[in-house]
Amino acid sequence: MSADHSDVIAIQKRLKIASMDLNNPTSIALYAQARQVIAYDSDRRKNLLAKYTVKYLKEDNSATAAEAKARADEAYQAEFNTQAEELQTAEGVIAKRRGVETSWESARSLLSFQREGFKHMPETEA
Repeated sequence: MSADHSDVIAIQKRLKIASMDLNNPTSIALYAQARQVIAYDSDRRKNLLAKYTVKYLKEDNSATAAEAKARADEAYQAEFNTQAEELQTAEGVIAKRRGVETSWESARSLLSFQREGFKHMPETEA
């Protein structure tokens, strides 16, 4: 396999773009926020259900009835759907980040491979 200088330049550009994206403060903050949303998703859903269940418990419903009524509450459903959308967005941010990390790693490997190939190229006479 033969590589020329333009291949190396293209790989270096890809590596630089991925590195800039990985180290971008906004990208880092979004990634951290996404990880937090995912990590606390279960607790957020439980807290949301509890918030709506309390209303029905105060009306002297049993715990089971209060939970069923809370889950059927339109306001609960709206907030639940919002949380689901937030989780989906967070999963997308994580997937994008993993894609950029993969791009960076593959560019780094390709660049290393290309450089090694240049070391073993026969010298040409000028």
